[in-house]
Amino acid sequence: MNRRTAHRTSRATAAPAAARRRLAAVLAATAALTLAAVPGPAAAAAAPQEAADPQLQSRYITMPDGVRIAVDVYVPAGTAPGADLPTVLSVQRYWRARAQAGRSGDITEAARRWTARGYAYVAADLRGTGASFGTLTSEPSDEAAADAGPLSDWIAAQPWSNGRVGTTGDSYGGNTAMLAASLGNHHIAAAAPISYDFDSYEDLARPGGVLIEPRLGPYATLLRVLDGTGGTTCETDEETRKLCDLAGLRGVTPRPVDGADGPALLAAARAEHVDNVNQTEMARAGTHRDYRDGLKAWKTGSIAERTEAIEAGGVPVFTMAGWLDAGTANGVLSQFSALSNTQDDWIGPWNHSATWFADPFRPARPFTTAEREENDRRVVAFFDHYVRDGARPDGRRRVHYYTFNEGTWRTTDRWPVAGTRTRRLHLGQDHTLDRRRPDRADTDRLVLDPTAGTGEFDRWNTNLAGDQVSYPDRAAVDAKLLSYTTAPLTEDTRVTGNGKVTLDVTGLAGSDRGALHVYLEHVAPDGRVTYLTEGQLALTERAVADRDDNPDWRRLRTPRTYAAADSAPFPQGRAQRVVIDLQPVSALFRAGDRIRLSVAAANPDSFELLPADGQAAYLIGHGGGRASTLDLPVVG
Repeated sequence: MNRRTAHRTSRATAAPAAARRRLAAVLAATAALTLAAVPGPAAAAAAPQEAADPQLQSRYITMPDGVRIAVDVYVPAGTAPGADLPTVLSVQRYWRARAQAGRSGDITEAARRWTARGYAYVAADLRGTGASFGTLTSEPSDEAAADAGPLSDWIAAQPWSNGRVGTTGDSYGGNTAMLAASLGNHHIAAAAPISYDFDSYEDLARPGGVLIEPRLGPYATLLRVLDGTGGTTCETDEETRKLCDLAGLRGVTPRPVDGADGPALLAAARAEHVDNVNQTEMARAGTHRDYRDGLKAWKTGSIAERTEAIEAGGVPVFTMAGWLDAGTANGVLSQFSALSNTQDDWIGPWNHSATWFADPFRPARPFTTAEREENDRRVVAFFDHYVRDGARPDGRRRVHYYTFNEGTWRTTDRWPVAGTRTRRLHLGQDHTLDRRRPDRADTDRLVLDPTAGTGEFDRWNTNLAGDQVSYPDRAAVDAKLLSYTTAPLTEDTRVTGNGKVTLDVTGLAGSDRGALHVYLEHVAPDGRVTYLTEGQLALTERAVADRDDNPDWRRLRTPRTYAAADSAPFPQGRAQRVVIDLQPVSALFRAGDRIRLSVAAANPDSFELLPADGQAAYLIGHGGGRASTLDLPVVG
């Protein structure tokens, strides 16, 4: 489930203007491969000069099993056999290009940019979507993920090709680009997945086992319209009409292949899409990571499940993620920790797809053209090295990361970064956080408040809607929660990495199938409360596994399976130890600032209510033998 939807269905009805605007964003960025970012360290490669329109051929390439995949093949104007071109391949879920009646469609911005830099650019419709034949049995199916191999073989056989392919894409296209690196295809020389979901279960759909239910409805509608699932069209109902009007889908089809029979082939291909799996229905049904219903399963199409194959293939990887883009930063750090592949990873102050600046200490704003072009150059320089010039991977592994409230970029070749130490803060009486453990045991009562959320433009919205990320002052929300705050800090403190919250929790009425949400926050001397990061956990999934059973890619996370066999109702009336991982972050607390941990029993803006009736309460214990703690990775 990787991309662009609106807010929750009920809110779309109550506030149609905002919801329709986000629905319009669903397809607005899907065609753009270009990236955007706040400026960081200087990048190599200059922006290209104006170039003539590339040559375009739209055609089918037949896979080994007979399924035909629709591709647009762009080469620079005047390309002749023997041109020795490097190629960029992007396999896309949301149509490789759109066409209106009587028109074949325009040249995409991504094609212009890559061909202007001397590359061939090949955009393919994912099997079972757009003008490609086939049916999606999962998102993506194993067959769809494997198609990048034969596509790369076909590219390498063309008379203009240098035999090397770089796979790239944004969001869902980033997933397919990274999956291509697991195929062991010797033509795939590099991969640049952008804003991709390393593990769709934990990093997007069910972080901590809690479903992002309010964000799913319009995304499901989008997929039904794009695929014609069950006969859904722009005219099916009012919701589909509004979506099509604002996303520009009326009178538009996927681009047919060239030739007089192109429209008929398109119609035949789309007839095979009506039975595509509904990804959001799977997300709702797939409570546990080991869920399987026929071919539908979380493990199908998962990058996390293919780390051994990716490592064996040795493909060098360039990737970008935003600290506040769902769990994509967690995914990049999992990738970095688990894979020995040559890597150049960037984690910055970005929304999903890196089109908005997203530092909670500064106003959200769209990126400028210059900022977008700077990150374009980073990807191009990476592909120039490996795809154009054919350099061998050198084994260097780097993470470039931005620190909130400081605006500084740093580079590390290890994670956790050198000099990291764990600072433990204890929850205590009078809602304090302190490095000293309180002697006296006590409890605080937490009642589920169905109005205390993270707002319209939070991290879980942007991954599906492409919106800005904006967290207003949380002081008013914190008044509805349990908050624990330190005294003013006596020195600057930089937190960088994966934090953890351990709570002593006694479940009261309604808590047997409840959830907890925790927030790390910055409190300024003037009292403003700034969101930094969060974690959540469905309490039925609280079981901690043996560390030996934790996959290598989860080494930064608490060992936990999320398997059905390990799930159990939360006991009522008996204290339990509950461990909740925080999403990673890098942020500076200056002397005089305070650190706050807030605890909630719901986030209605982005997550399902657990329990569904919204009636639950808890006791949070602290002090004495009832320790509740916040562990922070402090650097320096």
